[in-house]
Amino acid sequence: EYDREGDLIQEFEAFAEKRLIAGGNCHRREVVGAFRRFYAKYRDPESEEYPLTDLEIEQLLRYWNRKQGNTDVTNAGFYQGIQINTEADAFAAR
Repeated sequence: EYDREGDLIQEFEAFAEKRLIAGGNCHRREVVGAFRRFYAKYRDPESEEYPLTDLEIEQLLRYWNRKQGNTDVTNAGFYQGIQINTEADAFAAR
């Protein structure tokens, strides 16, 4: 049986290992965008083959962040203590 949630958690952890680094802060939308750039199959949020909403990615981020022992997101949507490794993101605007 296909375990979509388990697969998504593993994919997010692989993404986080390569694209998130300690220090600073970042907004949840930045992480959603970086995740979509990292996995081409999720680039289109309305894909019929690989549907994945921004909210689902935000939930993966929140779950991962708690596992790291970090505090939760601020009311404005910022995560403290993590940032996107823009050096590893070939598609990010510089």
